[in-house]
Amino acid sequence: MPAMSARRIFMAKFLYKAKTGPDKTIEGNIEADSEQMAANKLMQSGYYPIWIKKETAQGSEFRVQRIRAKEIAAFTRQLSELLNSGLALYNSLNVIENQTENAQLRLVIRGMKDSIKDGNSFSGSLKKYPNVFSDVYVNLVKSGEAGSLLNEVLGNIADFLDKEEDMKAKIMAALSYPILMGIVGALTIFILITFVAPRLVNMLTDMGQTLPLATRILIGLSDFIKRYWVLIIVFIGASALLLKSAMQQPVVKMNIDRLKLKLPVFGNMVKHAELARFTRMLSALLKNGVPMLSSLKITSGIIENRIIKEDLDFIHDDVKAGSTLALAIKKRKNFPILISNMTAVGEQGGFLDRMLLNIAHTYEVELDRIVKVITSLLEPIFILAIGLVVGFIVIAMLLPIFQISLTAH
Repeated sequence: MPAMSARRIFMAKFLYKAKTGPDKTIEGNIEADSEQMAANKLMQSGYYPIWIKKETAQGSEFRVQRIRAKEIAAFTRQLSELLNSGLALYNSLNVIENQTENAQLRLVIRGMKDSIKDGNSFSGSLKKYPNVFSDVYVNLVKSGEAGSLLNEVLGNIADFLDKEEDMKAKIMAALSYPILMGIVGALTIFILITFVAPRLVNMLTDMGQTLPLATRILIGLSDFIKRYWVLIIVFIGASALLLKSAMQQPVVKMNIDRLKLKLPVFGNMVKHAELARFTRMLSALLKNGVPMLSSLKITSGIIENRIIKEDLDFIHDDVKAGSTLALAIKKRKNFPILISNMTAVGEQGGFLDRMLLNIAHTYEVELDRIVKVITSLLEPIFILAIGLVVGFIVIAMLLPIFQISLTAH
């Protein structure tokens, strides 16, 4: 073994934070014989150390915080394009490291570069960061390395991540507006009940006016909120904590996921999102040479709804026992007949990966339609509900005034 290589093995790793400019800092790790030598190396590179400490045995990869999927997608896309242009993997990572503004991502890229320099494969380097790169990501990269198609595989991964983000954004868009309307409506009702209504009612009571039933109900509700507002907040907080605790129980999670699938319209949205995710990912894995059983196992890991995940486990077991994928899917009630029929055609024709991608596209288009339906339905429902409550409050406040007007006439 050359002396330099032997010496490098026994070098310690140091974590550091350093200034790269007036308002810019970076974090990372560096190999050196001592803390002072690490500082010298950093200064030679144009960095000004803020702090340096020896890395623990656990390794920096386990302390990296989760990075947003959007940034992972951008990193993957950029790496694919650099590799496609003919740049070597290590140099491509170096370019991205110098360009990225995310300190956590820089730390990960630097760690991967060190790992590759030590002789590890790219997929092996990714595997050291399980909270950043999923099993699906690692396995796809591994298949790309085996087939010398890494740039193409990374492009496919970036497409998948972009689709996932797009799908989540559409679902959030469908739910966020009604939720915002609900919050604004609740605040409006709270202000009317606790501040506006009592003042008007007190004025009418001082005039000796007999109050109608609706007004008395409003006063009772207002008094209750004013008197017991602390207990109400405690009750809501305790209920939220109990609900959160219950949600951690596997049985409760299963029942909630089962209920989600049975809800009108919303259940279809959940199911279509999961089926699109399943077929798109299975297509990508099979296209890149990952065996069927491994692909099904990996794909099951990205499914969020536990009922559909359970169905996928049964499908995996059936295929393992010798069944075709189409027949295994046909047995599961949460998988429409369209999927099993199209899968059968793909299996018989030898183009299963392309057929699965077509299925994914079909469900993504349908998901867009469902999201629009949900948005168009929830908006008038929330407006109607808030309008009814506000209308009751307004009527309850105006009824005594009408009575006074009638009495005067």
